[in-house]
Amino acid sequence: MREYLRVFTNRRLWLGFGMLLLLNLFFFWQAQKDGNYGMNLSANFSNSADLSFGINAEIIDRTMDADAARCLRIYRNLLQKYRDTDTWTAQAELEQMAEDLGLLTELYIIVQNKDQYYYADQYEEYRLKYAPYIKKLEQRTWTREDIKSLTVAVDALLSQLSYLNGYEDYLDGIRENKDRMLAFSVFSDTDGFSGRNIIRTAADFEDLTGVQLSLGADGAVNALLDFPLTDYLLLLTLILVCLSFLEEREKGLWCVIHAALSGRFRLAAARAGILFCVSAGASVLLYGSDLYMGIAIYGGEIGLDRAAQSVELLGKLPQACTLGGFLVQFFMMRVLSAFILALLLWLLLSAVHDVKLTIAVLTIFLGAEYVLYRFLPVQSLFNIFKYFNIFSYIHLSELYTNYLNVDLFGYPVGIRRISQTALLPLGLVCGIWCAVLACVQKPAGGKSRLVRLSWLWNSVKDRMLRHLGLFGMELYKILFLQRGIVIAAVFVYAVSGLTFTIPVQAATLPMQLAREYLVQWEGELNGETQKQIAAVQKEIDTAEDALEQAQREYDGGKIDYTQLSACIRENDAAGIKRQALQSIQNRVNELQILSEEKGRALWLLDESVYESIYGEEAGYLRQRAALVGLLAVGLLLAGCFAYEARSGMNRVARAGWNGRGKWMFTKITAALLVATAVWGLIYGREVYTMMSTCRVDSLGAPVQSLKMLTEFPVPCSIGTFLILLYGYRWIMLVCSGFLVLWVSSRMKRMEPAYMAGAGVLLPSLLYHYIGIKPFRYLALSMPVAAMDLLLPGSGSAFRACVVGGLMTAMGIGSLCLIRREVKYGSRLGK
Repeated sequence: MREYLRVFTNRRLWLGFGMLLLLNLFFFWQAQKDGNYGMNLSANFSNSADLSFGINAEIIDRTMDADAARCLRIYRNLLQKYRDTDTWTAQAELEQMAEDLGLLTELYIIVQNKDQYYYADQYEEYRLKYAPYIKKLEQRTWTREDIKSLTVAVDALLSQLSYLNGYEDYLDGIRENKDRMLAFSVFSDTDGFSGRNIIRTAADFEDLTGVQLSLGADGAVNALLDFPLTDYLLLLTLILVCLSFLEEREKGLWCVIHAALSGRFRLAAARAGILFCVSAGASVLLYGSDLYMGIAIYGGEIGLDRAAQSVELLGKLPQACTLGGFLVQFFMMRVLSAFILALLLWLLLSAVHDVKLTIAVLTIFLGAEYVLYRFLPVQSLFNIFKYFNIFSYIHLSELYTNYLNVDLFGYPVGIRRISQTALLPLGLVCGIWCAVLACVQKPAGGKSRLVRLSWLWNSVKDRMLRHLGLFGMELYKILFLQRGIVIAAVFVYAVSGLTFTIPVQAATLPMQLAREYLVQWEGELNGETQKQIAAVQKEIDTAEDALEQAQREYDGGKIDYTQLSACIRENDAAGIKRQALQSIQNRVNELQILSEEKGRALWLLDESVYESIYGEEAGYLRQRAALVGLLAVGLLLAGCFAYEARSGMNRVARAGWNGRGKWMFTKITAALLVATAVWGLIYGREVYTMMSTCRVDSLGAPVQSLKMLTEFPVPCSIGTFLILLYGYRWIMLVCSGFLVLWVSSRMKRMEPAYMAGAGVLLPSLLYHYIGIKPFRYLALSMPVAAMDLLLPGSGSAFRACVVGGLMTAMGIGSLCLIRREVKYGSRLGK
């Protein structure tokens, strides 16, 4: 009972699990948002290639993205309407609605381009034929957003109904495939694995014959089964609990506990019970929260009495059961598999005498299992190790969403059946082994080969560490003693997945052509620019004159309609050029006025390259990069002072010769190095992205040539501005690192220090992801990202200077407070 109390009253475990639960909910919601709530925003029912885009109108099926949340609301309304309707009837009505939406898409484009020569005749033809539709489009009763959102919602529901109505054909295909495959000589041997596998597959799905599928809200179940982060958070929870069982070894109490009357078997039994309770509670809370949030997002009309195969993700499950029955079975399997995983982890950790080696052994074991699970081919002779694998129990949902038989002594056996059957014997073996190990293993038995190898390595390592000096030891402490190398590896992996540019799409054909002209004519405004514009204008005038001449000759019977059509197409192309040229001429006029105001010649530039990285649309990408950098700095520096405070070495360091100043200077230098490394890795990738997409010559252009930086007060080139920008970001990141250092100096334990180091991101998360605007002024990601403080829509150069000054003052103030802690810490009882 006391072991139960010790574990379940451990505040660090409860706090850690609470953070994991919150992270799970947050990233689950973010994953659904990033996945557009399962909506295909590129859906389009228009069948006319000629009408898929317009001259003035947006390219509706390529660039006009609908609001995913709005599409989901419409989808839920349609689902509510057709839920109790026969699926074939619902599909027929929705297919008719899809045809109408395709027509509306075409009518919308025609209405938007009715003044163009090419569309004028079609507009006159459709104006009478579809008068009510045309009227609503012209009056903007129906907007492009309405059409697109309804198109996406109908497409999602049609896809769902197509699966439901085609499932019987899918089963028939399996039966037909059996007869067809067995007719081939290579598969006709029913005593071999291939023939048996074909027969087995058909027999497994035979039980589903006649199953009645029905419509319902599948989003919550799909999200539950397709969110692997929860699997890893459950694994991390089990590892934390198993590591808590080793605390007596760290504190030197293993001998006492081993010698006590109840220090062996009863303690092992109690810990097995604890692991089961933790497995059950963590599984229900983590996966239950996923299901609950999925229901909140996608609606509660799951339909637990429906056949499980009604959810497309479960279409390959060869088991006749209801959706409710499947969820009960899934949660039971989740609890049991988590318990088996916990026993296995406990066995692995307790088998190693040296506590310092447990993490290394665990990492090697999990790495080897993951390599087998991830990279071993399905067709391999050793594929049993791919599925009879610890990660098969971690990613449990794949056992239900994939159907696969493996070769087991010539007989096909399903991967789900293997995993389920192995649960009981694997649990008994692990449980008995853990109990025997707890009773037999002696604390003094430290002569294993693994421990001897560790002693040898430590002796070699100690010799190398002697030559590192104080600064080298500080880096060694951050990277290895504080497990910073793991944080650094995760950080590098996260940076490799960051995106720094967002496509700036040209929504119309004139905009596309204008961009091409800008690329060709990029450079300082001068007479050559006007000559190039005049040359294109001459081509436009020539095409218009040619059309007028061709129209007169056609009216006079001198040419046929084919020749006239060629002139019409050239005139339409000239119309596109005219609009593109007009936009460029307007920009040239603006630049000429600005050149006179600022007293220097500005450049005509293709600004899309810079807008895609530094513009307002790319703001969320910059904030994401800043958050990753801040998190890395926070976690790497959080233990700098707390590590010595935990062991009491901070007082020794203060008492040493020149201990205070040198000790503080070393940690500040380490913080500078860490912040610089993080800054260089993140923004080095951003610079590389920018340099690979822009022309190097454009970096010499005045920064005021960019529309988004017209009001920048410093007369400098774009290259100089970027140097200032990245220098500003470096200073902001360094100041944030100094803040984390001060927080660390106030902590006596590592766990609170890490939580406080990561806690500096809380205002940024609350502002950027939850939308609580007052936290904007406390969000460290704003000054680190920097551009949001400069862009006209959200800031100015003055605001950037004020925020930069405040951040610098905060950094200097943090250093002063650190100096006070280092100098007077002993008087303050630290």
